[in-house]
Amino acid sequence: MPEVTTWEGMPVPLPLDVEPRWFADRLMRLTDSAPFTAFRWKRGGLYAAEVVGCVQLGRIRINILPKLDTPEPDRDKSFLLNLLRSAGYLSYLHQGSAEVRAETLDPLEAMISEVVTEMANALREGHPRRYEEVREDSPVLRGRIDFTRLSTRLPGSAIIPIRHSPLGLNNKLAQVVKGIATFLHRITRSAVSRQRLGIVLSNLSPVENKIVSVAEVDAIVLSRYEMRWSKTLTVGRLLLSGQSPDPTFGGRNQAFSLLFPMQHLYERALRNILVTAIDGTGTGVKSRSESLFLFVDKEDQTGVVRLRPDYIFTRGGEPVAIADAKWKRASEGGIAHGIKREDFYQIHAYLTRYNVSDAVILVPKAPWMPGKWTKSYRDPDTNAQVHLIGVDVEGLVSRSTMAREASYKLLTEMLGSVLPA
Repeated sequence: MPEVTTWEGMPVPLPLDVEPRWFADRLMRLTDSAPFTAFRWKRGGLYAAEVVGCVQLGRIRINILPKLDTPEPDRDKSFLLNLLRSAGYLSYLHQGSAEVRAETLDPLEAMISEVVTEMANALREGHPRRYEEVREDSPVLRGRIDFTRLSTRLPGSAIIPIRHSPLGLNNKLAQVVKGIATFLHRITRSAVSRQRLGIVLSNLSPVENKIVSVAEVDAIVLSRYEMRWSKTLTVGRLLLSGQSPDPTFGGRNQAFSLLFPMQHLYERALRNILVTAIDGTGTGVKSRSESLFLFVDKEDQTGVVRLRPDYIFTRGGEPVAIADAKWKRASEGGIAHGIKREDFYQIHAYLTRYNVSDAVILVPKAPWMPGKWTKSYRDPDTNAQVHLIGVDVEGLVSRSTMAREASYKLLTEMLGSVLPA
């Protein structure tokens, strides 16, 4: 299968035997249902948007990597895996190409490997058996009589319509788990994952084969005795949501995408990072606080223009500063280092509505920035301040303990220098 590698915001180099516009049309159709822009057609070429992940369309797989200071595929793949783990989409540490096969750096294969591991571990504890209601005719009374069906029958029959709930393997949970395993067995390119999935499918052979949808996964409610299947359903749903068979392709060719907006991954990863960075300073941070509104309708008192900053720093439960994560490249020169005016408008609204005097914009560290880089701007009327901080996110999510601790130390010092004492 041909594999193409590109970076966020960069052109997609397609194989020579592929007509670009034809392929782009199908790619746009594949990602049309996504709640974010995945690709753009401009200047006669196909470009990746600000997303990372992979797309498989027909026989071609496109890997989209995060853009660091230099385009190094192995480094960027490793960073993407570490970022996915920090954002909560992966639980395990996946090794780099210098230690094991390079294919383990493939984000899709890492995600599949994680689901396979969870399935295998869950099956060791037992099959996903459940009590589910069955309606059948029986010469023996079990469970409850189905009086609705019984009332339509002639008297004298020795067969009784009943409803009962036996403990069985062929239930909705087992069908969803098997459907996820079948889907992953089809899309994986790893011989190890395919072999392990084959074992899982063999163990679930009594279960009915079924093509599983995202809605069916969402309909499963796990009991406290079934929580071992939680990760399988969560990651399985994520993978299934990118499945989109394209009817314009013949035969067994399928379209599939696993894409993440970089802004979303960056913001989500920083939630736990900030909690750790300010631990022990007496300051707390909230990332899912209740939103406020910029205005209130005078007639019905409903809110107008919802405001919800990414993070709120608190002391004693009261806001002292707000912060927003922006996956944007700050420039060494230019006004406000290239931060857009609408970002400052947004931050100014936060300062006013949350009644705080300090705001922080967290941007990814650029190569031109020194170890600790901050820049502050003051409102001449209110003396409120907006602080830019260069965040070494690659170091903060690194598998290297030394690199991670050094990056956390710098972030803690920078936050301490701009947050109110």
